[in-house]
Amino acid sequence: MMLFNRQLIFLYFTLAASVGYLVTALSLGAPIAESGLTPAFFPTLIGGLAIVFCCILILQALRSGPEADPVEEGRNYTHVWVVVAIFFYIVAFQPLGYFLSSGLFVFALILLFSKFEKLLQKALISAAIVVVAFIMFQQLFGVRLPTLWG
Repeated sequence: MMLFNRQLIFLYFTLAASVGYLVTALSLGAPIAESGLTPAFFPTLIGGLAIVFCCILILQALRSGPEADPVEEGRNYTHVWVVVAIFFYIVAFQPLGYFLSSGLFVFALILLFSKFEKLLQKALISAAIVVVAFIMFQQLFGVRLPTLWG
């Protein structure tokens, strides 16, 4: 059983980041109060799910033998590009506002995990996801997101 390889090291790092995210989310307060869901609910849920999925991926990677390791068919740096996209999303969120920064971020993620074709369709899907998330945060959680118009 191989305890350390590049995939497992990345998963361990992701698990550590997820635990840190969950701890930070829990510091926001109780996720559920008497009046219903609080703004801390969604971050807490995402942090918990990220930890569960990281643990599942680590167990799957540990169960697969060394012969099941992927053959080096050329390097795939998608995970690195996702981290870069998250960094730029965080940096751009306040100055560009929610809609523009989130739209570009979702569009970039879709392009990272799919072929570089049907760009108009992918842009429309990105816009729909951003609008649904905006409505969810505004109406369900009562979170005011930054916009270009203030």
